Amino acid sequence: MFTLEEKHLDVAKKIAGDHRKKKRCDECYDRGWIGVSEQNLLVLCHRCVDLDAAMEDWKQYVSEHEELKEHFSDLFEENAETEEVETHPAQQTYEHKKAHPAGKTAYVPGPKRTGRAKKI
Repeated sequence: MFTLEEKHLDVAKKIAGDHRKKKRCDECYDRGWIGVSEQNLLVLCHRCVDLDAAMEDWKQYVSEHEELKEHFSDLFEENAETEEVETHPAQQTYEHKKAHPAGKTAYVPGPKRTGRAKKI
């Protein structure tokens, strides 16, 4: 099983700190990362870190180190697959339609009870 070395983990922590958007965050306690996974990989904070920019810097760092390229090869393969899906002519986006409310209706038939009125 692959585990990330400490020197690479320190670089990942620095990247997370560099791409923080908010000054204060209760989720990650102002670090930029929530924790470390079983493989010694960093779990970034989704509230205060710009995930796209951090992933771009991490991809650049991985491409510079040969020992990491084989373990993170799926990062580079995803870009090719997503481009093919986006250019498909039959695919349509429906952003103009509203989502239907999923909650209960607020209307209840009968007289409105206010305060401490008893039900008869």
